[in-house]
Amino acid sequence: MGAIGTTVAFLLFRSSFAGQVATHFTLEGNANGFSSPGATLGQYLLIFLIETIGIGPALLSAKTAVTTVRALGVFAWALASATACLFVLAMWVSTGTEGRDIQLSTQQVVIAVTVGLAVAVAGWLISRERA
Repeated sequence: MGAIGTTVAFLLFRSSFAGQVATHFTLEGNANGFSSPGATLGQYLLIFLIETIGIGPALLSAKTAVTTVRALGVFAWALASATACLFVLAMWVSTGTEGRDIQLSTQQVVIAVTVGLAVAVAGWLISRERA
């Protein structure tokens, strides 16, 4: 779902990119890595593939312990949600710029983490009712 949300956001923002999209930021939030819009989407989708490859086998191998499966599933949803949120915010700060003065603020990173935590809590509560 995170990859789908990121792709939809990319399609919405695509016409407002000035040619380069910020894809890497320093710890202070300043953009220091850029890619073309098409390459940016490819990089974002690659990150989701890596998350799937990392979590998928663990989820499939944890068939016996319901709590472990539940925790891994919730973690996967939360991670994908936080990642998608961070990618959308990175695209948003890249819109209408000429590749300069792009900054991802601390508040935006906090928003992405908060989204991930909210999805984790909701997923845990929902999965608990079904278990």
